[in-house]
Amino acid sequence: MKLRLMPPLLIIIFSIIIAFAANTILGNRIPLIGKWPSISGSDSIIVPPSAEEGDPPFISLDEAATKFQSKRIVFIDAREPEDYETGHIRGAVNLPYDYMEDYWDKVLKDVPLNKEIVVYCSGNECESSLFLGREMAYKGYKDVFIFYGGWREWVEAKLPVDRGK
Repeated sequence: MKLRLMPPLLIIIFSIIIAFAANTILGNRIPLIGKWPSISGSDSIIVPPSAEEGDPPFISLDEAATKFQSKRIVFIDAREPEDYETGHIRGAVNLPYDYMEDYWDKVLKDVPLNKEIVVYCSGNECESSLFLGREMAYKGYKDVFIFYGGWREWVEAKLPVDRGK
């Protein structure tokens, strides 16, 4: 029995040694422990001046991009419909804060209260994401995150976008 396990075990050990050696020698080294590269070069979180204790949590561009990759999270664009049609985060739905009552049932009818949601708007000059995030939390949504860097930061990082409705 020991003879059958020995060759595969030796192959695995030899492969691990080769992998570590190659990682050490090659120029584009992958760090084993430490800082992994970020999308933005910074993991800073932008928080609006009118943020209050008890608001849904704010997330950085890196956190928003990580959540985007999971495909299980709903991204909500709080901007005006015209801005949304000009461009939005790929797969995001439009729930403009200023017309929230008109859009609420249409946009959120199939979104359960425990679904993870990221709300964003134009960026630092727009607080619609904050106000919409507050409203969603007030109406019972449990996992709402506010990406205050918004559309501007997403586009500057050259992350996936859609145009049109």
